Amino acid sequence: MHKLDHKDSVPTVSRNVCAVLVLPCPPSELAAIDWYWKKICGVPLLVRNIINLQRAGLDSLLIYDNVDGAELYKRLCEEKRISIKLKWITDVSEVIKSAENNPVLVVNGNALYTRQEIEVGINSMVSNSETTLQYFERESIEETLNQITLGNEIPLTQPVGGQESRTAFLPGEKGRRLRQPQDFPAQHEHLLKGSGLSNDSFMDRTVTRFFSRQFTRIFLQTPLSPNMITLLSLVIGLISAACFFQGTYENSIMGAGLLLLSAWIDCTDGEIARLKFMESKIGGKLDILCDNLVHFAVFFAIGMGLYQFTGQSIYKILGALAVLGSLISFLFMSSTIIDEKEKASSNVSGAKNKNNLSDKLANRDFTYFLFLMALIGRMDIFICVTAIGSNLFAGYLVYSRFVITSADQLKG
Repeated sequence: MHKLDHKDSVPTVSRNVCAVLVLPCPPSELAAIDWYWKKICGVPLLVRNIINLQRAGLDSLLIYDNVDGAELYKRLCEEKRISIKLKWITDVSEVIKSAENNPVLVVNGNALYTRQEIEVGINSMVSNSETTLQYFERESIEETLNQITLGNEIPLTQPVGGQESRTAFLPGEKGRRLRQPQDFPAQHEHLLKGSGLSNDSFMDRTVTRFFSRQFTRIFLQTPLSPNMITLLSLVIGLISAACFFQGTYENSIMGAGLLLLSAWIDCTDGEIARLKFMESKIGGKLDILCDNLVHFAVFFAIGMGLYQFTGQSIYKILGALAVLGSLISFLFMSSTIIDEKEKASSNVSGAKNKNNLSDKLANRDFTYFLFLMALIGRMDIFICVTAIGSNLFAGYLVYSRFVITSADQLKG
């Protein structure tokens, strides 16, 4: 549970940096609560910035308020996602007192920051490295805070004194500063477009994410949790398998379409979790489990459907082999997939990570190949390719785990 101190002692600074979140006056026609509690992708502006500061490694934060913040303070007390210790102040002298022996990092409450951006700012202050921070004299803290509350630009200066006396302002990217109510929809879209993973495949980036974001826009307006959306994807995927089980051309087309829908919604649960700061290990495990349950059911149903339609037993065997290969791969790689997703999630909108074996097992690109095979009525080709490919991959994993690992241990 988080703590909010209105008059208590000065909070302990994290990583030798005193962070100050300044809340500028909102546009004249709006109250502070209407501005700072306005949601962007399902999370209020103020809460979004505080959580990113928290995730950047800070365990305490000063909030300098030049607005009527009583209602904001009350709502922050009820926000369960915040664990950082906050101190709400209206007197600039308290900022000066808190920053007596530590570098001061001032953050604009009217700008949207990423966790990575804040981390770079903190690290540059601690290590005296080059950065885009705007430095100012410690004696001008009061004037600087007042200028920020008025929405004015802060003049750029060089670092002054040693590390212990440095004071800096992290302005945020110009394109991510909010000045008018109409700026909120633009920031909503900016975050939505950056909600993918750094290890997304080409098809994910160009096709799957396009469709999944349409559903994300809808689900952001609902109280559905990411885990509920995962289960919805599972249900649609199992209905898809039931269609494939019928074996007819029409049912195969329907099954392939439903499987694509399931894959798009499967992307949505992660997008919602990242946008709303609702990621969890349980959610990641549930997502991987449901994905693979759908794959197993679909592969088995395609084999059985082809058997019922043609009467050839070979398709039952191919379906069973496809499930067996996928199951072995899942058992060997499930923990790795979860770890890789967490790493990719922490690098949202960042540089693309090099795809590895776990990415190939976890991606959804095969659904487009399946849809094409359903369209041309060649589900037999799909199940043959899947049966062979999944078992070759599973065999490689077994070989890597037992043969290569044993050889490395003998060498060691």
